[in-house]
Amino acid sequence: MLAGLIRTLGTIILVWFIFRWLDRMFGGRRRRSGNGSSGKDGNPNQKTPGESEPKDNKLGDYIDFEEVED
Repeated sequence: MLAGLIRTLGTIILVWFIFRWLDRMFGGRRRRSGNGSSGKDGNPNQKTPGESEPKDNKLGDYIDFEEVED
């Protein structure tokens, strides 16, 4: 009885690992292609020709103050 339980658990674990391996081989391409990256090398920071700089990038203007004596 114990040998049958161990054999069943081993089979379930083996099937689970095979399923995960097959999912990574065949299902991983769909997830990677839909992540919105641009360019052939998959670099997400690379700009496309029609893409412009965002108008509000939450960076302020740099102002150089000079101290004035009265």
